[in-house]
Amino acid sequence: MVETKQKLARTLKQLMQTTPVDQITINQLTKHAQVARNTFYYHFTDINQLLAWLYHQEIVQQLAAYRQEKNWENGLMLLLAYIERNRHFCMNTFSSLSRDLLSHFLYQVAFDMVTGVIIDLAPNCQADLRDEIANFYGWALATQIEQWLVTNLAESKQEFYQRMYRMLHGTVTHVIQQNTQFLGK
Repeated sequence: MVETKQKLARTLKQLMQTTPVDQITINQLTKHAQVARNTFYYHFTDINQLLAWLYHQEIVQQLAAYRQEKNWENGLMLLLAYIERNRHFCMNTFSSLSRDLLSHFLYQVAFDMVTGVIIDLAPNCQADLRDEIANFYGWALATQIEQWLVTNLAESKQEFYQRMYRMLHGTVTHVIQQNTQFLGK
């Protein structure tokens, strides 16, 4: 079962090297994967669900280890390296009708990383403040990564990383400290 999902995911990724996801049909995908159309529908409702599963498998699971204050930068670098290594795949997602899927994916990854950092820094932080901070910085990171994609990754991965580090390093700590009344003590 997982093997079939992985086969469909590999095939989709291969097709997306040259074709935006919204131009790939289920018939094309199943033909290239050499599986029956019904097999696709047994596992996924549509190509976007497969695409979301693929991103989750390839990057989201790996980022779980980087949700702490001491290593969030490593998680960001892992995400940027993934985008750079899978440039055509990400760009073809970004330049398609599935752009919202990628935006949501980037936001969710950033939100989860920031939430982990907040929990690591201030375990007693009230949920409202934690979510407010994670939402703000989640969207900030996601939007910056989208801008990086808009420019076709013109800025090097290292330059982008350094810019994000300058903007984010210590800021979550500062926001938490400035809002100590929201810490559940």
